[in-house]
Amino acid sequence: MDITQLKYFVCIVESDYNLSNASKKLHISQPALTQYIRKFEDDEGIELFTRMSGRLNGLTVSGENFYSNAKIVIEQYNTMYKELHENSSSIKGTVTIGIPPLVLTVLFTEYLSQIIRLNPTIRFNIVEEGAYELRRKLLLHEIDFVVILQPTNLNNQIYAEDIIHKDQLTAFMCHRNALAKKESIKWKDLDHANLAIFNETFMIHHQLMKKFESEDIKPNIVLSSSLWDFLLESTRSSDYITILPAPIHNHIRFDGIVEKMFDQPIYWHVVLAYPIKSHYNRIERYVRKSMQDFFIDNKELKPINQSE
Repeated sequence: MDITQLKYFVCIVESDYNLSNASKKLHISQPALTQYIRKFEDDEGIELFTRMSGRLNGLTVSGENFYSNAKIVIEQYNTMYKELHENSSSIKGTVTIGIPPLVLTVLFTEYLSQIIRLNPTIRFNIVEEGAYELRRKLLLHEIDFVVILQPTNLNNQIYAEDIIHKDQLTAFMCHRNALAKKESIKWKDLDHANLAIFNETFMIHHQLMKKFESEDIKPNIVLSSSLWDFLLESTRSSDYITILPAPIHNHIRFDGIVEKMFDQPIYWHVVLAYPIKSHYNRIERYVRKSMQDFFIDNKELKPINQSE
């Protein structure tokens, strides 16, 4: 039995043993399909199907085992065929990656510029949205990967998560602020303090509000925005305090601004999330490996045809 015949057999089972429906799906005549079944059973001396009044209505024990093995063989064949074509020609295609604006600016500028330059035949489609919108798009299969913060609240039976960056949230304020003199600050220090924080479209906003509630803190939120640089600048000549991911310090001018760590910080862990499936194409495998190389292992990035 060749791979085509295996597909015929599986299609019959998945058509609920209705040969008319199966023949339409397979684009062959029903008599030819009937003849194929009978010939195989006669040649092998094994009955795969049970019958009632001459019609197929189920599988024998041998048929059940054969069906399970046939699905495995077909899946392996499809994987082998895909990989053959991926490896035998120049790799072209599109991959869609969702990244929140803040993470894009803070972590991904250099990474994206490198992989785009190294792989001119691949289109990297970057979707820049808030974490909640990106999560929705992932659930609807509108994007291949999302870069979001933990906890993602994704079903770990359906989605995989690779941690690509570990850090924490820190406080930024004017050097004249009373808290600027402290080596580190406590969350209680923010009780009734004037805060400038991200708006509700950001995961950080919800993390902070949850923390304030758990610590019984009542800060005065005087400003909320989606722009981290605006939040930061608002502290430069005021008593406002903003709370941002620590890597922001690599992108700012510290003149008049100080950064303070919390004694019990909120962690800022960035993950690459994607659906769990039996086969990932060459581009999908490259995205995962290149992020591991760049963010975790500090390796030099290579083009896709030199990767793996």
